[in-house]
Amino acid sequence: MPEHEAHATTTADGEPMHPTVAFEAQDVSVGGIERVGLGLAIVIVVVLIICAGLIHFLTRVPPLGTPEIAAGVSAADHPLPPAPRMQGIPGDNVPPPEQQREFRAAAAAQLHSYGWVDAQQSVAHIPIEDAMDQVLKTGLPQVAPPAAAPAKPQAAAAKGKKKQ
Repeated sequence: MPEHEAHATTTADGEPMHPTVAFEAQDVSVGGIERVGLGLAIVIVVVLIICAGLIHFLTRVPPLGTPEIAAGVSAADHPLPPAPRMQGIPGDNVPPPEQQREFRAAAAAQLHSYGWVDAQQSVAHIPIEDAMDQVLKTGLPQVAPPAAAPAKPQAAAAKGKKKQ
């Protein structure tokens, strides 16, 4: 009584074979994988050479727009910006620690003195201690809320919709 199929048959070469088992007739192409790997390695080497050339070029070429290069314009033609300036600007001979001390001294002098912010608008500044005392005594100034536009009554809005 044949309850099951034969487990194996043989091929023409005499190799055992099961009729329901399938497999690929060919393995992965090793040569193809080698060619892809070699191409990838070549691309990586070319990109590294290009990057090295760019780095070499960009570190050797002076930047454009320096006062010596820019159309005969010298640094003497341009006034320096107000202090504190970035260090290294041509004509800036004040060392950075001294610049910082000068900046802090000017800020402290303004913080602890009286003076005009805008004389035309009558806006002045007062010493910070006096300002804090004044706020403690009188509180913060209150700002009036903006005037709201009058709202349409809902009944009039509903009539306008019915007419359309």
